[in-house]
Amino acid sequence: MIVLDIKKRNREYGIITWAYSQDYDLMTLFNKSEYLDFEFEGKLFKNKKVSYKYRRFSIGKKRLESIKDFTKLSLIKKGKVILIKPIE
Repeated sequence: MIVLDIKKRNREYGIITWAYSQDYDLMTLFNKSEYLDFEFEGKLFKNKKVSYKYRRFSIGKKRLESIKDFTKLSLIKKGKVILIKPIE
């Protein structure tokens, strides 16, 4: 499980970003694949592009606005799917 902070920039652009210090952990979690499938709030989203250069991937502005009370996200690998769950 990896925990990421949700910042103002994340909410504005609908992206999930991570710090340089978390590069190795996320590359391991994602198996260095360019595209990933993730599950968020019970819905499956396929083939989302991951940018390792800019350390981000898109989840959607409306999805991040729907969890505006939360400040952190947890990423958990379940088979080939990444589960994204909000944490207070």
